[in-house]
Amino acid sequence: MSAEEKIQGMASAKIDRRKLLRGASAAVPAILTLQSGAALARSSNLIGTNQYAGAQDGKYNCLDFDGIDRTDKPNVYDLGSPPMGHVTRIDADSRYFKNDPDDSHHHGYGGGGYGGGNDDVSKRQMCAEGGTYYRKNRWRTSRVNVKRGMLVSATALSSFSSGINYTDV
Repeated sequence: MSAEEKIQGMASAKIDRRKLLRGASAAVPAILTLQSGAALARSSNLIGTNQYAGAQDGKYNCLDFDGIDRTDKPNVYDLGSPPMGHVTRIDADSRYFKNDPDDSHHHGYGGGGYGGGNDDVSKRQMCAEGGTYYRKNRWRTSRVNVKRGMLVSATALSSFSSGINYTDV
């Protein structure tokens, strides 16, 4: 091998090494982004709440604040990893009261809690305040508990289906 061939071989090896290093440095940002995978996983467990969410499939979905974390964004909560939460589904067609409508002290003029003295409570208010309420069906009154939370859409919940427990009231 002549001296000229040796120099050419060394030069091409240097160029190959430069290409390798340049390629490696181009890959570094991608590797660093992989390090923040936890942040990516966390962001995929965020859920937005909407105090104006309406009933879907005849139910209002009230996501409990228990066990979930606030984020720095308003009305956005982190369900954790793995994502878990509890939703109380409030029946859209039922009437709910703060006080037992069958209790004689709370009867309005119409009787049964349906008259002028009734204390109906909205589904939004039930979710926002939480507490014990009374659901009045045609012949029966049942006591229900709702944990304080925020309304969410069924669509927002669908992506966390395996981690959400539901209670119907």
